[in-house]
Amino acid sequence: MRFIADMMLGRLARWLRLYGHDTLYGVEADEDILRIALAENRVLLTRDSGLAGRAKKLGVSVILLTSNSLEGQMEELRSFGVEFKELFPANARCPKCNGPIRPVPKEEIRERVPEEVYERYDEFYVCENCGQVYWPGRQWKEMLRMDKKLRKINQ
Repeated sequence: MRFIADMMLGRLARWLRLYGHDTLYGVEADEDILRIALAENRVLLTRDSGLAGRAKKLGVSVILLTSNSLEGQMEELRSFGVEFKELFPANARCPKCNGPIRPVPKEEIRERVPEEVYERYDEFYVCENCGQVYWPGRQWKEMLRMDKKLRKINQ
């Protein structure tokens, strides 16, 4: 399932990407969201009932979410059959741009990270689209803590 999330769902979009779901986000105009959803056969994720209604009239698949919280939104998505398998980096997409992420040899990113990061870590990943480099630092650990919380809610 490929998604396009409206501008109210930025946090959800980032987490969907981390779980490997192809999720477009950042398209501001409703008309553009609808056009892209139709052209690319994407499921529209929204909390806007008016937008959901317009999408359905055009034949766009829609999941109208009611929860304000990430946890609640993920619970709702699960009820629609969306799976949340292994978290980053196994099959993740870049949380910034939605590009695929791949592991890279440490030497490949030497000039792209601070020296202390290069010395401290041996595991690195890079987005094939935007070039963002990831490694298992503090933010990674926070992400894994949140994943445990989300999986408890969604199981």
